[in-house]
Amino acid sequence: MIATLVFAPLFALQSAGEAAVAIKNDNPETWTVEYPRLIQPFVADYRRCLTVTNRTIAGKADLEAQHQTDITRCAAVKAKSIAESNAMLDGAKTTMSPEEVDRLFDNIGKIHVARGRDLDQQFLSRMAGADAASTAYEAGKPKGLVIELRDASVVKARTDASAAAAAEASKDKP
Repeated sequence: MIATLVFAPLFALQSAGEAAVAIKNDNPETWTVEYPRLIQPFVADYRRCLTVTNRTIAGKADLEAQHQTDITRCAAVKAKSIAESNAMLDGAKTTMSPEEVDRLFDNIGKIHVARGRDLDQQFLSRMAGADAASTAYEAGKPKGLVIELRDASVVKARTDASAAAAAEASKDKP
């Protein structure tokens, strides 16, 4: 249901008729989320906290801000997950330093916010494409027919009780 709320406006905009355009990122960011399977439940808890929430679609590009507020909302879950991960990794065969664990959870948050930013960019791109398609259609659409309407007094005379008298009078005039 949440996915429907997030993607419904984007799917509705697909019908505007513009082609998708790939945009090459000149300055790509890369975040690594490699971790031992031992701490997977704690990573899953934090990701679940970030993603399971209601999103508000208001016709403006604010999903990045909503994703950013998830980071502050889930700060307690993040701290608990980091502490439990460090405790679980203490004495384990595969180890990660506490700094690496902190970086891992920071990167998960950065990826979450970047997803919101990407959705905003897709939304803005679709809106710009829809505006351009609408402008192009308005500029090239055929002009409508011009219909000449009679004076309202003539139309009214033909519709009321005096219509018969008006018809007789017009027959007598050559």
